[in-house]
Amino acid sequence: MIQRQTTVIDQSLIDATAAAITRWGLSNVTLDRVAVEAGISRATIYRRGVTREDLIAALTLEAADTYNRSMLPALSASGTARERLELALRALCTAADDHLHLLAGMFLAHGEVFHQPGPDAMVVDVFAEPFERLLRDGAADGSLRTLSPTITATVLFNTVGWAYIHLRAAHEWDPDTTARTILDVVLKGVVSEVAPR
Repeated sequence: MIQRQTTVIDQSLIDATAAAITRWGLSNVTLDRVAVEAGISRATIYRRGVTREDLIAALTLEAADTYNRSMLPALSASGTARERLELALRALCTAADDHLHLLAGMFLAHGEVFHQPGPDAMVVDVFAEPFERLLRDGAADGSLRTLSPTITATVLFNTVGWAYIHLRAAHEWDPDTTARTILDVVLKGVVSEVAPR
């Protein structure tokens, strides 16, 4: 059970919300559709006093907890920040694969879960924070370029996360090829270090 303010949300409703997002996409999820996925009547879900926003917030908290646990090995590993950043980006891909259809359902939702709209908005702190920390460590140990950690963490999370979800769900690439190709481009770029002839 996840408690949010004064409303206690049953795990079955959180699971039903995930199933509804997988089927309909986040922007098309309604309490009626969650009730169908939960196998309860529409009246029952309304009597429980939970809103669509409560359910999405509870699902997001659950996802954030899973995500944070997947980041721990990279944050606590030995080695340079660049090596740990690669571990964290691989963990992001693995976590995305574990919930691929749910995340693909969230992919087209505008501004509801992972970010706020507007050019100056940053990704929700809980998702960017591990990358921010590694970027700061990398600037300190010299293994990563000195960049704005908040902006760069947001770019890394979105570039790797959404590219992985899209290539896996829409193009049906295998997990290893998807992660390896994205991380190669993100970590090494495409510009040759050898001067052209």
